[in-house]
Amino acid sequence: MTRMARRLTTVFAALAAAGLGLYGLFLYKNPPPQLREPNYFTYYKMQDRTPQGKVAILVTQLLMPEDFRAADYYNIALKSTQYIPWPVRNFATADRGVVLLDRRRFYEFEKFEPTELVDLHGGGRDVDGVSYLEKYRRGEVQWVPPDRRQHMDHGYFLLTTRKQGIPTIAAKLMTKARVYYYDHGFVNHKLPHDAGMRAIAEATLAQVRTRHGDVPARVVTADNFGMLGDAVDELLDGGAETLIIAPAAPVYSHHEEFNGSFRHAIDDVRRWESRHGRKVKVILAPQLGDFPVLRTAYLQMLKDRLDTLPQTADTSVKLVISVHGMPWDFVPREAWIELAPPYRDAMVADARAMLQRYPFGRREVVLSQDHFADPANNPNGTYLSTNKAFWDGINARFDYVINLPIEFFAENTDTMFSHAMFNFEGFPGFDRYAPVDYREWSVPYTREFVVKGTRVIYNGLPVGRYNASIVQAHVQSIESILTRQPTRVSQR
Repeated sequence: MTRMARRLTTVFAALAAAGLGLYGLFLYKNPPPQLREPNYFTYYKMQDRTPQGKVAILVTQLLMPEDFRAADYYNIALKSTQYIPWPVRNFATADRGVVLLDRRRFYEFEKFEPTELVDLHGGGRDVDGVSYLEKYRRGEVQWVPPDRRQHMDHGYFLLTTRKQGIPTIAAKLMTKARVYYYDHGFVNHKLPHDAGMRAIAEATLAQVRTRHGDVPARVVTADNFGMLGDAVDELLDGGAETLIIAPAAPVYSHHEEFNGSFRHAIDDVRRWESRHGRKVKVILAPQLGDFPVLRTAYLQMLKDRLDTLPQTADTSVKLVISVHGMPWDFVPREAWIELAPPYRDAMVADARAMLQRYPFGRREVVLSQDHFADPANNPNGTYLSTNKAFWDGINARFDYVINLPIEFFAENTDTMFSHAMFNFEGFPGFDRYAPVDYREWSVPYTREFVVKGTRVIYNGLPVGRYNASIVQAHVQSIESILTRQPTRVSQR
């Protein structure tokens, strides 16, 4: 072998070793989020659910605030960055400037001339007192087009002459929440999610206390870390030796619970332990979908809707039972995939059986997902989108297409805004800018459209009188732990 050949061989070997090293570093830096340690999904399945000593209950999950609170949307936005691999994540979370939206045209897909630009505080002027619109005219503000990797994403404006101090990806959601959800989205400028979920949790805790004594408990969002930490500290400072974490959720997922509410709360527990030198037992309550009574909430709503339809053989009805959805092909280890079937499939079977009891001449039941079954995330059409399920029913000339969303208990920004845009895409009469007039939160909010002769009905969520079954499932979840103990009940 010539000297040149030996040198080339050495160079190639070094390059190959470097490449393998970089690949190894990439794998080390990017384990699937679902395998992140501590793995609380494994903990959930293997845990000892027998309480010891004084007991306290923490009901924590995503609770979207009634009034705009910037920190919550900051954390919600950054939650999704766990799926972006290193080192791309470093660029995705960069601060590129001040995010701005037009106060009247805040959800646009193509560049346009703005008339009033505002920031995440709702202000129209920069720190120097000059209006953002004037800076746009000077050329200091640029249009950023939608991210084509996100279905129906919107563009925004960006002041590039200074940094905002937070990742742009977070500032975009925070600004949208401020301008869209709270300023314009609801007629009363109030979001119903926290109130609706809190009503369930408080009714649950009232029943638990009636049966088991004055158990200390806190209800708090998991996406405001300061509020969550304070709630954990209050319970543990009160002497709790066992903390039951009990979200009111039908199906747990890595995204929301195992890498979200559970992880954040347990991190707070461990910090408290290190400060106080005392161990606390943490028990993760079973998901509500494990308790059949939960399904009654949606079935009663469905029955009440079906009872209003013409009871004849000439009537045709299609049920579209929908879940939130995820880009499943990219998260094959998601806990939801394992935990959902007993609830989801039983819900579909129950709804199908109910529909069969009516005299309708033509019936159909399908399962769809509201999000991520779109051309960007589902290019091969593997998963049925709610929008396609609607259009299939319309094109098949059903008289009624009824949507029954089974993963939400109270209206939120997904159900009211983004999922509505996805699900009703192409519907005549749907206007993404039309404010939602929903002020009586104890009554389900419904939407109806007539498309080519088919009446498409969003049947709403089980609030008010319909949430008794949700409360009962939540009580059963917590009592499945409390009834294991011979232990003393924690007193306030």
